[in-house]
Amino acid sequence: MDNEKRMITWCRMWNEDPSLAYGLMSDDCVQWSDHGASLDTVVGPEEQERFVTAYRARHVNIFSPRVLADAGDRFAYLWDVRKADGQVLTGIDVNVLEDGRIRENWTFVAERRCERPDPEPGGAGAVGGAGGVRGAHPAAIERLCQRWVQLRNGRAELATDLVTGDFHLFSGTGPEGDAHGPAELADLIERQAKTDGPTARTIHREPVVDLVRGYAAILWTAEGRGDGASVGGVDLLTVRSDRVTRAWSLTGTRPFRY
Repeated sequence: MDNEKRMITWCRMWNEDPSLAYGLMSDDCVQWSDHGASLDTVVGPEEQERFVTAYRARHVNIFSPRVLADAGDRFAYLWDVRKADGQVLTGIDVNVLEDGRIRENWTFVAERRCERPDPEPGGAGAVGGAGGVRGAHPAAIERLCQRWVQLRNGRAELATDLVTGDFHLFSGTGPEGDAHGPAELADLIERQAKTDGPTARTIHREPVVDLVRGYAAILWTAEGRGDGASVGGVDLLTVRSDRVTRAWSLTGTRPFRY
């Protein structure tokens, strides 16, 4: 099973068949949800099957995968969920594999849906020049991820060189956190630093770097410099010509457990 099939099958597990957990998860697979602790004690496929069965008895939600970032032993993807009342929300999952099974999973759900069409993966002008990203080194995108976090930590001047002219940022918390182009992004960073107070974002674990498609996913921890409280978050980036052209950013409500 490749990661595209894992992404699709994970959604099917929640949509229609909880027993699919046995082909997806390791016996000690752990999960973390950004909005609550309900999955903290669900370990492995047997407990997952019971949990999802009970969940589906209470909720009629349909999950649809959108954008895949595939790094082999790690993968992340953007998805939508349609709720029973017709509301649609966008989310991001990040996964780590062990021996071909998902060993660790992080799930984030936004407060709204990203309505913009998904980008084509690995289009012309991607990292490494026109024709794709296969010639690029993972370290180059990892450095880009580090600079992206520096930008989000208040280095607004980095926006000019870091993002493309047609850049778009989707914020899971609301349109007030969206930005179009480097100037608007820089203004957003400066405004957030003034109104929300300074935070210190650090990369959590290893970024998911997909050289073929030109995507990167970053788990991060944001710690308030004033009160010291921390939350986990995730950014999914589209990289073209050594710059970020699309970004989805979702902030959780609780710290990471692992």
